[in-house]
Amino acid sequence: MAEEDWGDIFTNLRMSACRGRLQLFARQFFAEKKIDIGEDNEDYVENMLKEEEKIAIAGLTNTLPLRTLSLPWLPKARRTAIYNIVFVMKIENPISLFSLLLLFSYYFFFENLQFGGSLGVRKITIYAAVIYVDRFLSLVPKKRKILRIAVLLAYACLYLAFEEHEDYRGLLVSVDSRSYTESIMNLKSSVVTQFGGIVNFVTPIQFIKFFLSKLCKDFSRKEYARIKTVEVIMSTIGDVRLMSVRAFVVGAAATLLASNPNILTHEMIKEEINALPKKWMIPIDEMCSCYDRLLETNRHRLDIS
Repeated sequence: MAEEDWGDIFTNLRMSACRGRLQLFARQFFAEKKIDIGEDNEDYVENMLKEEEKIAIAGLTNTLPLRTLSLPWLPKARRTAIYNIVFVMKIENPISLFSLLLLFSYYFFFENLQFGGSLGVRKITIYAAVIYVDRFLSLVPKKRKILRIAVLLAYACLYLAFEEHEDYRGLLVSVDSRSYTESIMNLKSSVVTQFGGIVNFVTPIQFIKFFLSKLCKDFSRKEYARIKTVEVIMSTIGDVRLMSVRAFVVGAAATLLASNPNILTHEMIKEEINALPKKWMIPIDEMCSCYDRLLETNRHRLDIS
């Protein structure tokens, strides 16, 4: 499967004439505009860093970059899962009866979720679903059979992300999709068991509000920087290396990239990061490496020179 520009996919996502999908897109647009995620104070950031530490201590960090070296089927399983998380709402002409049945079951399942009224699905929920996919694939036994259930894994992780991050009023599932629903719920339970019951997650999106307040010096650029920072962060879901970098680091690097009209040198990045609290012990080399990678993959969508 060819490489996709995930950032542009999220920017340009448009639904077909199907009324239900148009309504869902409207809710997604509303959600992205109206929901303010995170806080701009140091106590909030420190609490998020503690969450990152808890996840690491529990052994739930993303180790896929290392695992894929010895398990060449893992990247395909991961990409299949992500493709179905992101693209299922765009499929116009399913290529097989099996695809049609999956799509039909998917719509019955997720369009009957009562999540957040008009708030819809936020990008942070999609990002969380990908985190769950990566976490599961980092822990799952080394058996190729996981490739056969990659699509189901996508839906199970997306459902789990709905439960954890969307403001929903109960989960109502269509009777017509009962057997498929049961498969999703069984796998979701297996995913949670694999995580030892720990479903906490931290995303770069949760740090944006703080970093914009500290790293974006040009007030007239803040709204542009906010929008572009989210685009840059969402573009990382296709990059297994970037998805294994700490959310704090990705959030800071993405904000620096979107907040400045000029490309920053490593020395300039160091100066910006050193202005943040020293007790956070931010790895400068990792920050610079992340910034360079984000610049390489996102330069075409940024007003930067």
